[in-house]
Amino acid sequence: SKRHRACRCCLCPVPRIDSFGSVVGLPSCGPAKPSSAMPSMHPRYEEGVPKDRCRVRCCNEEGQEYPGQRAPFPFATPTAKAKGLVKRKPVFGCDKEFTYSLLESVFQDVGGGADYERLSERTQRLWIRTLDRCDLEAIDFRDCDEYISELLSLCDSITRECTGWGFAEWGLVEDVSIELANAWRHFVRLVWMRDLEWEDLVRCISDPNSDLSVDAEYYLSEPAAVVKHTVASKLLVPLQVWGFLLRASAETQATAKKSYI
Repeated sequence: SKRHRACRCCLCPVPRIDSFGSVVGLPSCGPAKPSSAMPSMHPRYEEGVPKDRCRVRCCNEEGQEYPGQRAPFPFATPTAKAKGLVKRKPVFGCDKEFTYSLLESVFQDVGGGADYERLSERTQRLWIRTLDRCDLEAIDFRDCDEYISELLSLCDSITRECTGWGFAEWGLVEDVSIELANAWRHFVRLVWMRDLEWEDLVRCISDPNSDLSVDAEYYLSEPAAVVKHTVASKLLVPLQVWGFLLRASAETQATAKKSYI
């Protein structure tokens, strides 16, 4: 995919997000594309499947999906009693270290000793749990203001731990309430959609017999790699916007300091 070209006052190219969670162009300091927010498509929830569950291969303890079947693997964790419905497993918490490591890009080149590794283990756990709530609690994109507020508050806490300053000290309260809020709204929209790729991954990691379900439509030969790709792509926009705001503020403050001297 093509990357947006940054203008002179920007340190990294990031997309502009509108209040509908749609990518509409560049930051306000660059030449923006015309905004034409498209209505959100609705996620498709399978009838009879609770939103905190997913449907996986239905089989007995011998791996049979129906009586008399010659299963390729004659053993399995039975899922027939629940008709193949199992609790959804967390995607962002599937590889916690990788999800945490993506924060490195947010604080890169901010200066002043900013470093994602300064984040406490407690906040790391809260970060991942909060991200996973979006899917596990089926946060509705049309009613997600409270969840967005929690994400922004968490981002403020993470920023304070990693830089020593919160958004107020960085002079970013207004920008965060608009730009970063819209970026997280975009994230919610992507997860809320529960598209085919997302659902295949969730079903794969939630299936207690995932290694044996080689003929299932959601089978993945390398789920770990798919997890990393999915997590990185879903977090791409909010992390870019977050890092852009910090670097732009750091540059502004550095320029003001030089002018004062």
